[in-house]
Amino acid sequence: MSADRGRILDLLAGGKITAEEAERLLDALEARPSASTASAESAIKGDPEPLIAALPKYLYVKVLAANGDNVDVKIPIVLVRSGLKLTSLIPPLAMDKINDTMSEHGMSVDFNNFKPEDVDELIGALRDMEVNVDAKNGDTVRVYCA
Repeated sequence: MSADRGRILDLLAGGKITAEEAERLLDALEARPSASTASAESAIKGDPEPLIAALPKYLYVKVLAANGDNVDVKIPIVLVRSGLKLTSLIPPLAMDKINDTMSEHGMSVDFNNFKPEDVDELIGALRDMEVNVDAKNGDTVRVYCA
């Protein structure tokens, strides 16, 4: 077991971080390029709180409608990560059909080439994503991660 992995598990066992935070840290640890096996030095030094705080926890979708039909959705990033990783279980023929259908509707995403490290990169990029829409009729839509 690496020193980083052991430190994360010790923090979890000591109640300093939650299971969800530990999972996010372990996923981030797996996504980083592997260091030389000669170097057993831990990359996590000191308080892990800034590292934990830097990772988004939720995907938010908020709609404030002029007519009062408001929507407030909070999706755990862990669920997004799990869903994206499940794409590896889809049979190749079904995946080709999904890719073709998405392409027909203007979304060219090739899930055949989706790798676990892509999931972590995508989740990291979500931290910087924000969509704000102000419609003429007074409706407001906001999509962001925090």
